[in-house]
Amino acid sequence: MPDDARNRSIPAGGDVFAPGFKDTPYWWEAAPRATAVPAAPPPATDVAIVGSGFTGLNAAIDLARAGRSVVVLDAEDLGHGASTRNAGYVGQTLKHSFRDLQNSRGDAYATAVYREMKAAFDAVAERVAIEQIDCGFRQGGRLILCKSRRQYDDVADEFARRKKHLGTEFAMLSAAEVRAEVPSDLYMGGLMVPSLGSIHPGLYHQGLLDRARASGVTLIGRTPVTAIDGDPGSFRVRTTMGETRARDVLVATNGYTGPLVPWLQRRIIPFDAYMIATEPLDPATVARILPHDRTYIDHVHDIISLRRSPDGTRLLFLWRTGTRPTTPREKGARLHADVSRIVPGFARLRIAHSWTGRCAGTFDLWPHLATHRGIHFAGGYCFAGLPMGTYLGRKAAARILDKAEAKTVFADLSFPTVPFCAGNPWFVPAVMRWYGMQDAWQSR
Repeated sequence: MPDDARNRSIPAGGDVFAPGFKDTPYWWEAAPRATAVPAAPPPATDVAIVGSGFTGLNAAIDLARAGRSVVVLDAEDLGHGASTRNAGYVGQTLKHSFRDLQNSRGDAYATAVYREMKAAFDAVAERVAIEQIDCGFRQGGRLILCKSRRQYDDVADEFARRKKHLGTEFAMLSAAEVRAEVPSDLYMGGLMVPSLGSIHPGLYHQGLLDRARASGVTLIGRTPVTAIDGDPGSFRVRTTMGETRARDVLVATNGYTGPLVPWLQRRIIPFDAYMIATEPLDPATVARILPHDRTYIDHVHDIISLRRSPDGTRLLFLWRTGTRPTTPREKGARLHADVSRIVPGFARLRIAHSWTGRCAGTFDLWPHLATHRGIHFAGGYCFAGLPMGTYLGRKAAARILDKAEAKTVFADLSFPTVPFCAGNPWFVPAVMRWYGMQDAWQSR
């Protein structure tokens, strides 16, 4: 697009939305979702996978290449859900910090868990490299932004422990050094982790789809699974277009898990994440607002994140996860106001895309690989969906194949639920408000 068509400034009191605004993910511009045609599954298959996101496709590829017949079923177009809607961050962190695990379970356990987080990161890098998926994966580093000395000291202590036990490299940045990265006066310092990465999730997913199809996986969209009956080795998977008999079943629906498996529905907490992308910007504007191509997050519970698009032409912002749903325009305008307070230079930029994706957490804040009545499940990623979806999808495949490499600290953990939870996450906005109060106190 010529420069004179880029970043039309917003006049005072003007509309923050660009002409041609879309309520679909920016990622779909380069990787549009093909409209699926409902179809009957084959009469029988070795493995039926419900869900066509990162988890399901990574599992499907490994299973098919091991000689199993595999069918992947999705209620929507293939990849319609959170896998092609997320922020595209590839990290190595859980909601349980290394320090907390040290204090509760000891050095050996904390180290084992975080070594697996590194393995999850590596699983993405390896899949992209080996399959030659052109999806903008790069290790440009992540800057964790701190508003207060309390936050700064907290993150410094956390990464000093990771450096000692895991060898994780990091650098502490001053306020001036942070401002050279993000032109905001809100931050008194930060922490840089040079090894962390980013990706174009839409193109990554498209690459997985292509490799799954080439490996012989049957991919069926717009065909909801309505019931799973039977016993291990002989399941009957019923869909709106007919049924298939399957030796094994993997449910990989994460935040889109409904009443199909009630046991699972009571343990998965779905919540929405919200994101905006600007219209295309000229290089000078991008360089002024984000001079470096890294990912940026606030050191808070309620994650605030900012990044460039992989092609360097747009800025993307995520916040207000778990808040009550509104229209994409209403949420987009709110996010535009939010980011403009953080980075004033954003205020005169227009929004081209505002969208949501449904994530999932768990009551114990752990990702889970589990089996219930013979049905396998991987999900509940708690903000680490891209690396953990890749990693646990492959672990699930190894589990079905009865391979030794299926072993993981995330398998067969106690998987708690709470009374009065039956799939309606009515409590999520209250939890996020509590997190917000904690973040405000820690940011003082």
